[in-house]
Amino acid sequence: RFTYERLLNCTLRYTKSVEEGQWVFNLAMLKVFRHLDRFNLTDPKSNYLAWAKDILIKTSIDHLRKNINYRKLLIPTEIKDYNDRQYDLNTALDDLATEAIFALIQTLIERERLIFSMYEIDGFSHRKIEALTEIKSNTSKWLLAKAKKSLRQKLNQQSALKLKNNG
Repeated sequence: RFTYERLLNCTLRYTKSVEEGQWVFNLAMLKVFRHLDRFNLTDPKSNYLAWAKDILIKTSIDHLRKNINYRKLLIPTEIKDYNDRQYDLNTALDDLATEAIFALIQTLIERERLIFSMYEIDGFSHRKIEALTEIKSNTSKWLLAKAKKSLRQKLNQQSALKLKNNG
């Protein structure tokens, strides 16, 4: 069950609903099973979970690429409050349950959700993101800043709602 949840979470971060995430998960697991012969079981340093996670992430990105027109011209605008730290994003995310975090991430616009998940959760560099998604590095940085700003706003709204309901 633990492995299933960890791998399913890989696809949920990139999709906008649980149903879509499960569909992409099933598609990716078919690839995993089809290519099991490529996984080196005899090497003690080999890590099945990391190998499968890589396939799931790439399948999720492929799914998004097929369903989103990434080649739209996107002109980054300056985000004036880029460094605004009214609400510490990391602290807030630490306080939330896993399901709540995924629900919050799934509210992001698809491209922002993709970049945020790849950079902040999966640890991809902006160069690697560009190679996998064909989203230019500068645009990737801009989308990441936008996603963080959006998440900060949503967290601020949630905390204000909690204060209002508890007060």
